[in-house]
Parts: sequence; C-alpha cells; structure tokens
Amino acid sequence: MNKERILITGGSGFVGTNFISNLSTDKYEIFSLDIEDPKKIIEKVNYIRMDIRSNEIEHLVKKVNPSIVIHMAAQASVAISSKDPELDNDINLKGSLNLFLKILNINLKNFIFFSTGGAIYGEEVGKQFSETDFPKPLSPYGISKLNFENYLNYFSSVGISKFNTTVLRPSNIYGPWQNPKGEAGVVSIFGDKMLKDIEVSIFGSGEEYRDYIYVQDVVDFINMLLNKKISGTFNLSSGVSTKTIDIFNNLSKIIGYKKHPFFNDKREGDIFGIELDNSKSISLGWKPRIDLVTGLVNTVSFLKDK
Repeated sequence: MNKERILITGGSGFVGTNFISNLSTDKYEIFSLDIEDPKKIIEKVNYIRMDIRSNEIEHLVKKVNPSIVIHMAAQASVAISSKDPELDNDINLKGSLNLFLKILNINLKNFIFFSTGGAIYGEEVGKQFSETDFPKPLSPYGISKLNFENYLNYFSSVGISKFNTTVLRPSNIYGPWQNPKGEAGVVSIFGDKMLKDIEVSIFGSGEEYRDYIYVQDVVDFINMLLNKKISGTFNLSSGVSTKTIDIFNNLSKIIGYKKHPFFNDKREGDIFGIELDNSKSISLGWKPRIDLVTGLVNTVSFLKDK
C-alpha cells in the first residue's frame, strides 16, 4: 500500500506532538518540521529541523512532495506579539506565506491551517462568536493570523490554490505536552507551579473567561478532516466558558494546593473573555468528548510523570 505523505509544521510543538502521536505510520509517511527538537521521538517519523522562514523550504517541499500539509508552526503568544509585533508578523505571516507559496508548485490535496479562535474575533461579553462573525483582533497575534487567513481566501478565490484549504480556529487548547514554562497555557503553568508548591500568578481579576478544549478533541477533529477531505473555516471549542479563577480552584482541588493566587495587572493584548460557537464543527459529526475536570486530571497526571 502506498502511504500518503503528510508534512506537519510545528510538529515538535504542543498540538503537533499530540497529533503525530495519534497518527498511523502504516497509513502515512510523516514529516515533522520544527525549529525545536521533538519532545517525543516516534519511530518512523521523519524529523526535520528547519524554520518556516528559511530559503530552504522550497527545496524541502519539492523533496518531500506531500499530499497533505498541516501548518501549525507559529509564534503563539499574545503577550510576546504585543511586545514584539515585528517578530510575530515575521513568523506568522511572512513565514506562513513563504511556506504556502512553495506548496503551490506541488501536487497537494489538502492544506490545513491552525489559526486562532481565542484572539481573532475581538471581544463582546456574553456573545458566542461563530465563523460568520467579522473578525476584530485586538492583538498583533490575532492580526497576523487573520492576515494569513485573508491571503488563503485570496489565493482560493482567484484559483491560484487548487487544493482543499481548511482553517481551524481553536479556543484555548490544553493537555499533555503543553509548555508549563511558556507565556501561554494557564492550565499547564498553574498545574506545574502548584505541583512544586510555589505561588501562582493570575493576570487580571480571575473573572476573565475562556473556552478550554482538551487537546485530544482537537486531534480527533484533524483526523476527521483527513478522512473526509473537508474545506472551510471551523471554530474548535468545547462550547463551555470557564473563568480563570475556576481553573485555579479546580487544579487546587485536584492537586491539594493550599496557597492563594497572586493577582497581577492584565497583560497587553489579553481580552476579558471569549466564547465560541462550535455548532458548525459538530455538524460534521465531531463533538468534544473530554470534560474540563477529566482533562485537568489528565494534564496533572502528565505533569507529575514529567
């Protein structure tokens, strides 16, 4: 049986690691591209150390000749994007364009882009945003993601890209392999600090809310896309909003953490709250399976093991 060749950018990242761990090496010949070393070495996966901004991307794409590209590589922090918008734009827009323009010259079937649901719509307290709502990003990160989406729409509308293009707008993803030392990912950051019994900082009042989706539910959706060859833009979310202080309290209960949180001023670019309508994604036959408490328990167990 001939295997389909699949190229995953950002394959050493949080979602990339989980996705590749679930991908069949019997069905796919897997190529993982990242500037970082893999968090987990998986047999039969081809790991490539390269920046999506590199001039070598064209040679690599021709050599690999994938039929599927899943583009996850990104500068993924809202806080960093506010401090250094040039870096954010350089990676998320220029780097993405560098990759995309090179895959136009191969026989590609599917291109899947990881955008953002949490930072692209802006904010309107109490509103549940759907894919048809006009995006109003309030951070350089959201702007760069939206700008690349606009390029994808342009290339598709004028017939330059002739393959299926799917845009995923995930809410706040959490779970195993998320970096507890990074700028984003409160579940892993809080959980890691609680397990070490050190003080946890909350940026804002704690009343801020997000939609938290467990990483395996995201992986399940991508796998469904690969099987169904679907194009379009899709929110990926649990459909449930949760306050930051509730994440703190739930993790405290699971871990047995007794300290109170320390409250800091909110960071530039952070919004108060975001809710996403996931009905379009559910209409495809997918639904989130992991509830918040189960996901938190799984994440804490992973952090303990590591």
